[in-house]
Amino acid sequence: METKVIEVEIPVPWGHVAAKIWGNQNDPLVLVIHGIMDNAGSFDRLIPLLPTSFCYICIDLPGHGRSSHFPPFLPIYTINYVIVYKLIMQYYKREKYIILGHSYGAQIGFLFARLYPEYVEKLIMLDTIHFFPIHVGQFQQNLTDKFDYIIELNEKMKTKSRPTYTYNEALQKLQDQRRNGHITREAAQALIHRSITKAPDGKYAFTLDPRMNSFVNPIHDFRYIIDTLKKFPVTCPVLMLLGRDSELQQMYMKPVTKFLQRYRNIRIKQVDGTHDVHNNNPEIVAPYVSKFLLMKKGKL
Repeated sequence: METKVIEVEIPVPWGHVAAKIWGNQNDPLVLVIHGIMDNAGSFDRLIPLLPTSFCYICIDLPGHGRSSHFPPFLPIYTINYVIVYKLIMQYYKREKYIILGHSYGAQIGFLFARLYPEYVEKLIMLDTIHFFPIHVGQFQQNLTDKFDYIIELNEKMKTKSRPTYTYNEALQKLQDQRRNGHITREAAQALIHRSITKAPDGKYAFTLDPRMNSFVNPIHDFRYIIDTLKKFPVTCPVLMLLGRDSELQQMYMKPVTKFLQRYRNIRIKQVDGTHDVHNNNPEIVAPYVSKFLLMKKGKL
């Protein structure tokens, strides 16, 4: 039987959060969140391979896809997305949710699960571990670069319109300009429909909020990460799937990975692929995610 898929708009104080919902909303809800500069289409190739006994709410984060942008002029602060998760969970009025996130979406989910453990039944993280730390020596430049960028961007937006592209140009741009490795043509096609909108000249403009090019993460170093994980650990079952060819996660976050391996509720597994393996090769990821979704809590 074919899974029912609908588009919805979830109201939030600054507009709406767009979502693509797969399945019966009476089933257990899985909140599915994409990575930075992607959208709900990031999971179009994975969701059909997962158990149909769950309902998957795939959202476009604010500033992405078809969702409203955050209020203008100020930098995008990652902490604001934690509020988005909570607003969505309050909207659906369920006691518990499963979170399935990729990259940035999973990093926010990891923080959310520690702040609001009562909401989270399970957490699945695709090729990510934690927000990246900022070395003490980078403290000043990290913030001033972001603040200068937003001031310059605000000035540009007074006089300049967004560039436009043919469909094929937009698709190629989406495929080529990736922060963390290559995506296939098929993976780019899964993203493109929520990434662009028709422009007055008959071409297409990207819907992404340009402030996402310089968002502000919480400032912390490795010591702070470890200390807060000791004090406020994630308590739900967690599955972290890391791409073997995703070197940034494998190498840079090694101290955090090593620390997390001591927790019995956290499983860290490697799969063949790069940062976007869930979109490039969903058939590799699906068996692990499916097994974890169906697993009873006491079986971990």
